[in-house]
Amino acid sequence: MMREARGAPEDAPGLGATIRTMGRRSLPIVKLLGRRITRTKSPFQVTFSLTNRCNFRCDYCHIPLQHRPEMTTDEWRAAIDELADAGMGRASFMGGEPLLRKDLGELIAHVKRRGVHASINTNGWLVPQHIDELAQLDLVCVTLDGPLEIHDAQRHPGSHARVLDALALLRDRGIKTVTMTVLTATSIDSVDHVLEVARRSGTQAFFQLEHDAAMDVSRPIAPAVSGDRVAAMADRLLARKRDGWPVGNSIAMLEAQRARRVLGGCDDCYAGTYFAYVFSDGTVSHCLFTAGQVASGNGRERGFVRAFEELAAPEGQGCSCVPSHEVNRMLDLDPRALRNAIETVISG
Repeated sequence: MMREARGAPEDAPGLGATIRTMGRRSLPIVKLLGRRITRTKSPFQVTFSLTNRCNFRCDYCHIPLQHRPEMTTDEWRAAIDELADAGMGRASFMGGEPLLRKDLGELIAHVKRRGVHASINTNGWLVPQHIDELAQLDLVCVTLDGPLEIHDAQRHPGSHARVLDALALLRDRGIKTVTMTVLTATSIDSVDHVLEVARRSGTQAFFQLEHDAAMDVSRPIAPAVSGDRVAAMADRLLARKRDGWPVGNSIAMLEAQRARRVLGGCDDCYAGTYFAYVFSDGTVSHCLFTAGQVASGNGRERGFVRAFEELAAPEGQGCSCVPSHEVNRMLDLDPRALRNAIETVISG
């Protein structure tokens, strides 16, 4: 009895910390839905593509071949401040490989000083050298495309082992982590390997069809993968999710993917209304796939908020970008997408 009485107070701070963490992680979702309810156009969720440079040459990505100038540290800080003042609640750092920017730690710290939820997408290779900087983030997304022979062949030799090491290190530091798998004709049948790694690592695994390597919304999505294979993949992930495996995609998204490869059209997407993409040269666009629809460098020339406000509706067939369409479903108040978002926040 005496031991139980002493143990209770020690447990309370841990429970309190867990509740506070859950509340902090959930707050961006609540704020985003608030913007939707009031129909307020706002750059709530912004992706910062810091560089096109990359230490990989993945088969399905030509971003490193697209030569864009890079804004300076001061210019990025000014962009962050301007967008934060306009209501930015979530920021994501991407590339290329964002860990190649020597000032990444400064930019992460600046975003966090502004009270913004921050995440990063990385290939994982440089995680050990930057673990202290990554520890400032709310989420780290690492790409894992399948077992060693598939992952290394379509991404970079030796990178599968580096991803596993990165996931273990991030877990040991208590940094919330997810994986993203690009599904190609080679990797689409290997989802179980990714899920097994995610389960061992205590992470969730997200899956997304391969887009055109030039990231152009007008180009076909995963043309080398038949519709039957797309449907079979979605069915497998649905079954795994219902069996309790760490599938990050919502049931709503998987059911949509089962029926078609384009998850949603540009005409019903909230890109350019509640979320946006800033390229390394200061171009503000709706998303990664629509840069050709806006003037290059418009953010540097006109101001980042003004460039966002001037965005017309995106045009095109749509895409299969899972993060974007999960947000679209949430904004449409799809209960399955909302539930999935809450479960993702709570996990880890």
